Formats: sequence, structure tokens, C-alpha cells
Amino acid sequence: MVWFTEGSEHEGYVVCVFADGMYGSCGKHNQISLLTPDGKTIWENENDPDSVAWRPPSQVVGWKVACSCEPNRKHVIMDQLWIRVWDAADEDPASGRIYAGPLASADAATIGDREDLESLFLDLWHRHVAPDLHLYTISTLAEQLKGLEKQLDEAVTEARSDGLSWGMIGRAYGITRQGARKRWDSAATSAESDVVMPMAKA
Repeated sequence: MVWFTEGSEHEGYVVCVFADGMYGSCGKHNQISLLTPDGKTIWENENDPDSVAWRPPSQVVGWKVACSCEPNRKHVIMDQLWIRVWDAADEDPASGRIYAGPLASADAATIGDREDLESLFLDLWHRHVAPDLHLYTISTLAEQLKGLEKQLDEAVTEARSDGLSWGMIGRAYGITRQGARKRWDSAATSAESDVVMPMAKA
């Protein structure tokens, strides 16, 4: 299972952990593609793009949540480790222990698809992407606000050209007549800024 975020370009998923510290993802024919900690595929032969290095699910000792963070062009594997237990009675995902079937089972390769575990994995990933999501929300709302302010300014200009008073415009916006005039009457604002204050006598 893969998770995406709108606007922040994060792609989260579960990676398999092997005893030697290597990682794996995406299985086929009961095999798991081998990855480096920075998310790069490992090849048996670097000159042959078809020679992906594979390992069997029986060698998986645990799982972690990973994220491909496109905005920063980096691959992140989070610290939280769920270890593999070999007896279903020992499984306790909340305490970091997951049962993935007997040694011959291929379930270890697709543990990220288990619906009963998704909330645990997603919670960790959501905490990772939260800062970018907040910034995306702020940026999106700011753009919307700028657009609305422009429409509002145009509406006020049209209202004034049709003869509506500052008092009527102020009431519609929820401010006083003086507040409306100060906000939108550039001529009045310019006139106020051009006023020269008399010097106080010593």
C-alpha cells in the first residue's frame, strides 16, 4: 500500500528490514527488491538494468515506514521498527511486534497491505509529512485570500462608481464609514499622507 499527499509530493510506504541493515520493497514471485537506506535499487550487475537484487520474504526480520520526499529529493526511513515474531500469539503491533506467517510464507513482503496495521503505519507517516502539509495549506489559503481581496477591491470600485456611499460599503463589509474610506479610498489615503503637520513651538 502506498500513501500520497496532495500538494506536498510525499509518497509513503512500508519497507522490509533485513538482518544486515538492508531494506526491501515491492515483491514479485515471492521475492523482494533490495534497497539501500537512501531508497536506491540495488543491482546484481550495475551495467544491467534488469539485474535487480532480490531476497526472499523468509529473510525479513522487521518493517519500517519510508517516504519518498520529492520536494527535498530525498528518501527517508523512519526510526520506528516493527520486529517480526514467529508465533502468532506473540504479535502485538502496538508494542512493535508483527507476525507475518511461517518461514515459507510470502506475507512478509506485503505487510503494508494489512488493513489492521495501516493506522499504525499511517500515523507515523502523517507525523512525518505534517510540516509540509501545514505549509501547503497556508500557501493555498494565502493564494485564495489574495484572489478574494482582489475581487473585493474591484467590487468596491464598482460600487463607488455606481454612487454607493462609504457608509453603505462599510456596513456591507462590517466596518465604519471611516474605516471603509481609509481602506479603499486611495485618493483620501494619499491626501492624508500629504498633509504636513505643523511644527510644535518650542
